[in-house]
Amino acid sequence: MITRVLDDVAAEIQRQDDLARAGKFGGTHILPGGPDADRLGVLVEEVGEVAKELNEERAGNPNPGQKYDELVQTAACAVAWATAHLEELEGYRP
Repeated sequence: MITRVLDDVAAEIQRQDDLARAGKFGGTHILPGGPDADRLGVLVEEVGEVAKELNEERAGNPNPGQKYDELVQTAACAVAWATAHLEELEGYRP
């Protein structure tokens, strides 16, 4: 099961990178050297979306598929940021 989740996270990172390349937003894996404050803002927003889904569950309006999607998006943001950080540490040049 973890392989499926990791595959979904990798696909989400690619989706986010494609959006960043199209100028939709920044701070992802493809932007080493991007501002950490921007990356943190995106990550916190995704955590907030998970919290929103939990509140919906508490209110009796569960949407398990949406919660999964938000968890994957949160993980993708964290993994992309960690990857960019590691690339910066190791002197990666695109």
